[in-house]
Amino acid sequence: MTLIPQFPFQSLQYSLPDDRIASFPLAERDHSKLLHYYHGIIQDEHFYNLSKFMPAGSLLVGNNTKVIPARLIFSKEAGSMVELFLLTPHSPDWTVWEVMAGNRRKFKEGQKLILSDSNNRIELSAIWKDRDRNIIELQVTEPYSIPEALEIFGKVPLPPYIKREMSPEDRDRYQTVFAEVAGAVAAPTASLHFTDRVLQDLDNAGVSRSYLTLHVGAGTFRPVKSEFASDHEMHREQFNITTELINQIMVHLQKGTTIVASGTTSMRVLESLHFIGARLIMGIQDPAEIGPDAGFDPKYKGIDLVDSLGALSDYLFKLGGSLSGNTAIFILPGFEFKVCGGLITNFHQPGSTLMALVAAFVGEDWKKIYRHALDNGYRFLSYGDTSLLLR
Repeated sequence: MTLIPQFPFQSLQYSLPDDRIASFPLAERDHSKLLHYYHGIIQDEHFYNLSKFMPAGSLLVGNNTKVIPARLIFSKEAGSMVELFLLTPHSPDWTVWEVMAGNRRKFKEGQKLILSDSNNRIELSAIWKDRDRNIIELQVTEPYSIPEALEIFGKVPLPPYIKREMSPEDRDRYQTVFAEVAGAVAAPTASLHFTDRVLQDLDNAGVSRSYLTLHVGAGTFRPVKSEFASDHEMHREQFNITTELINQIMVHLQKGTTIVASGTTSMRVLESLHFIGARLIMGIQDPAEIGPDAGFDPKYKGIDLVDSLGALSDYLFKLGGSLSGNTAIFILPGFEFKVCGGLITNFHQPGSTLMALVAAFVGEDWKKIYRHALDNGYRFLSYGDTSLLLR
């Protein structure tokens, strides 16, 4: 039985005209519009002035995941094609993947799909490992690795609402300037606006920075088909955190300064930290496996955030400084935020789980924020403009 509230997704609907969905990035990353929201007041700015609006002494936490070229398009007989969209690796060397298969009926059991370069120096092939579970196995010519082959043959996995083919500039622009750890099949789009200049301005303004890793999955674009949140299957994503991150968070909480998540992906991990620590205190197995209803489970209510983060810090020390896990945390109205006091985020699809997160963070003012963005020429979704929301 789920503990997630019977929240109606219909209450998160708004009218988004197709021409407000950004199909291309701006010429310069940090020239996007920035909607600044604080205490119910909205200001229009540009992202290159972000440092002027960040709370004094705050901590900005970004997601340093790196998008991989996760679309593989194989040509077959009579001009037909099979597209494999890599979703989740099932082996450390990336040879086994869960996939979505386009034109799946053309990819038979026991059949091998092959890609090769013009000189036949490298060949990448795919075969079904478990067709019922959409699991494939990739093989590549030695001495190449699968990641190297993906860089050669793969295409950038643009979101489904961008109705165009990948262009050469997407290789760079659908990637953050601090992308480091390869594994995502979608970008943490709020962070696409950062430039070295903006980061330097934040340093000069006394804003601290830290990073976590959450490999964004295709589930972030999964359409909501249920009427109520309690019936929606929330997607699960892999993350990695470090002792450095936890220690910085604890210092800023002790000082009473604001922790700002750059993107919903960062926020999902940051708000999962309390539950990981609480599970450690309670002696629960698999403490870093956070379910969708963690934020609504009464068993966590009596545990203080300082205690949970302290337990997590001790656990990380024993592990050597880092921890990997998975979170399916569902943040929607009624969720009690423990860590984040600010959020940098783009403008999301109507009725989506990301809209639920925004509504949880700013309450009913999400309607005022989105009405203002629509009335004032903001661009929406992955390549669109962004906002700085402060509680």
